[in-house]
Amino acid sequence: MKNDKIYVVISLLYILSNSIIPFINIVYFKYLFDAIYFKYEFSYITKITVITLIINLVATNIQIYTKSAITLRSKWLLVPLTSIFCKKSIEMDYQYTEDQSIIQEMNRAKFILANGDNLELYLAAVNGIFIALLQLIFIAILATTINPLIILIVLTVAIMNSIVNSKIEKKNYYLHKESLPVDTKWRYIINLANDLKYAKEVRLFSLKKFIIDKGDTNRKEYFGFVDAIHNNEKKGLLLNVGMNIMQEISVMLLLVYSVIFKGVTIGNFNALVSATGQFNNSFIRFFDHILNLYTINHYVNDFFEFLNRKSNLQESSENIKLDVNQEAKRFECRNVCFHYPNDSRLILKNINLIIEPGECLVIVGENGAGKTTLIKLLMRLYDVTSGEILYNNINIKDYNYNDYMRILSTVFQDYKIFATSVYENITFKTPQEKDYELHSLLEQNQLLKKINSMPYQEKTILSREFDSDGVELSGGQSQRIAFCRALYKKSPIIILDEPSASLSPVAENELYIQFAKIIKNKTTIFISHRLSSSTISDKICVLDNGEIIEYGTHIELLNKNGIYKNMYELQSKYYKDIV
Repeated sequence: MKNDKIYVVISLLYILSNSIIPFINIVYFKYLFDAIYFKYEFSYITKITVITLIINLVATNIQIYTKSAITLRSKWLLVPLTSIFCKKSIEMDYQYTEDQSIIQEMNRAKFILANGDNLELYLAAVNGIFIALLQLIFIAILATTINPLIILIVLTVAIMNSIVNSKIEKKNYYLHKESLPVDTKWRYIINLANDLKYAKEVRLFSLKKFIIDKGDTNRKEYFGFVDAIHNNEKKGLLLNVGMNIMQEISVMLLLVYSVIFKGVTIGNFNALVSATGQFNNSFIRFFDHILNLYTINHYVNDFFEFLNRKSNLQESSENIKLDVNQEAKRFECRNVCFHYPNDSRLILKNINLIIEPGECLVIVGENGAGKTTLIKLLMRLYDVTSGEILYNNINIKDYNYNDYMRILSTVFQDYKIFATSVYENITFKTPQEKDYELHSLLEQNQLLKKINSMPYQEKTILSREFDSDGVELSGGQSQRIAFCRALYKKSPIIILDEPSASLSPVAENELYIQFAKIIKNKTTIFISHRLSSSTISDKICVLDNGEIIEYGTHIELLNKNGIYKNMYELQSKYYKDIV
């Protein structure tokens, strides 16, 4: 609050100093020319010169200091705004991350942050409007005492210029808005060329020409928008210059008439010539600032529209509390059906399923069967279209959303290893001197020897992107880090969505056997289209085309001679030693 008051005072000083600076010399030369014309004493000229220099010096110093302070303030404001944006991005409903219209909205909102000058321009425009208004009032009073027609001419031209500029800016905003998706694709293309995770494919498939051609096509499309924006600006500039020339001729003729026929002094003539030019500049700047506010306000509105987007999953909760330290309770799906937003095709149809506390359930099926979608519903990343999912006989929609998130721990197929230390990757906490629980997990997941061999052990950064001493783990080692992360959370329910799909079936099976020893009495749900996890499961659910077509133990399903047995026999060469 204190900083806000200081900022208001600084802004007022900035506005006042900028308002008077253009007129210091105008007033000075009026009195100087009149003094010369009427042959005043030299001491008078010296006096007004010294006073003018002092006023100039004080006003200029205030202007420089306050401008610097306002610029710094606008940059600091980006910090909390960026924090708010990141917080909203994390808290927004997961379904929005898969909705292209929301992604575009997010990109437009991000523009105000990614281009920090926008915020600076926004604050400058607000101050600029007040500066221009004060200047216009001063000039209007001065000019109307001699010839009101001067103000009328200048005002008419300034309004016409502002109308032209307004139309140009409005068209340019929409052109820029259309260009944003194209520019986003360009950043993706650049990423393909320099991101190390694409390096092998780029080289092995000789993608240089492919990527460069994509980039050239993209830039041609993007610069089509740029050319259109520049053409608009050129047309507006030509119109403005033409109208300004006509205005200057008209004003000059009126002033010459006033000197010859109305006795206007040379000092007043010079002051009015300068003042009318300043009036035109002030009026144009006034409308330019309004246009800047109007244009940037589109992006500001995009920013706040994104911030104000409702998080329906959280807001629809009844806020029933959950204790993350309690043992897992029973899950039940009752007649669950689901289709994605803007797509009426049912992905899941009448799912009825019970998962008992401490049970290990494996959900299998071919790609596209609906396995991951079912998990998204269990994790409440989406809400069911119809039916209900119960946890401990209570609809999961009724639980406090954050509490419900805390009872779930997950390892996804596309799990992420962050460019932070081993410790932070697993715990997401500030490193402690000694964490025995982490030590135990690393040992159980056969990672302790590897971590101890690293330069800084668990404080070693798992990336070379920001640290030359960083370490890049193998796929299997990264997998185990992800498992440690899931276990460290101490959630009673663990969900694994094909986290080992990149491993060989034998390596995957070994990993699951090791993991089964660690999970103990937790409720565990595996998702897979491969069946190495089936042998450690209590129950197996077979999904096909969004429906449960088989359910039972591994042996029960083999005896049914159905789709599960066919799948298993196709993969049996990998599991002969473990049946």
